[in-house]
Amino acid sequence: MNAEYHGIYAALVTPYTSEGKVDYKELQKLVNYLIEKGLDGFYVNGSTAEAFLLSEEERNNIIKAVVEANAGRKKVICHVGAISTDQAIGYAKNAEKCGADAVSAISPFYYKFSEQEIIQYYQDIMSATGLPMFIYNFPNFSGFSLTEEILEKLKQNKNLIGVKFTSSDMFLLEQIKTLHPELVVWNGFDEMLSAGLIMGADGGIGSTYNCMPELAHKVYDAFVSGDIAKTHKFQEKLNQAIKVICKYGVFASVKEILEMDGFAFHGVRRPFAPMTEEGKRELQKIYKEVIVPNR
Repeated sequence: MNAEYHGIYAALVTPYTSEGKVDYKELQKLVNYLIEKGLDGFYVNGSTAEAFLLSEEERNNIIKAVVEANAGRKKVICHVGAISTDQAIGYAKNAEKCGADAVSAISPFYYKFSEQEIIQYYQDIMSATGLPMFIYNFPNFSGFSLTEEILEKLKQNKNLIGVKFTSSDMFLLEQIKTLHPELVVWNGFDEMLSAGLIMGADGGIGSTYNCMPELAHKVYDAFVSGDIAKTHKFQEKLNQAIKVICKYGVFASVKEILEMDGFAFHGVRRPFAPMTEEGKRELQKIYKEVIVPNR
């Protein structure tokens, strides 16, 4: 089962209508578009989806819409993380009912939960469904960093399948993969995809893969073929765009670029700021000079 999870997955953005409601039809259009572009799977309702700005109903309906559009063609991982264990379990049960292939969860944040409380949170979610679980390690946002010792305890649950590793600690990524080769490890920072792959990651899950699917896959394919020089070359191109995307806000920028390809996303939810005119101009330039030529 673990061998089925590899390659490049898009952490899906959330499209809105002009009234600010989730646009499920546009989301399904994005799923089909990314499958046509060769992506290997989807990470749904994660940070990139603005998950914590969405209602429970919206999160539940989003995974339903994605699974429906995907129609079994690619793997679908649903992020179910929440501060409340009961809420996270509710998302996980809904994901299972909708037909998701696996779940993932950020550690509970804001409150300073103890290590044991965080371990129990994951155990409770994993025990609530039959779906495989990817721990979402994102210490910059969650305030909690996965350790080898915690992972060893979590491995006692048969549903643990791997880790979404959004951290620059490449030594820890390598140690996880070396000590637990049966686990799937996803690289989380798009700008470090090549580094993550070299240190043992099985693939990448990223925000910018929504708008640069071909270029991200070129990094992965070059690495798999053993051409490290080409891997680095494509990563440089990817990072040329990522630098501008980060400057103007990742989610807003990714959506802005997708609109250049004919989508209608209507920006981001407050308190995220709307795209500036300066940002639109710079993104248009990077679209023409970097993204389109590398398709």
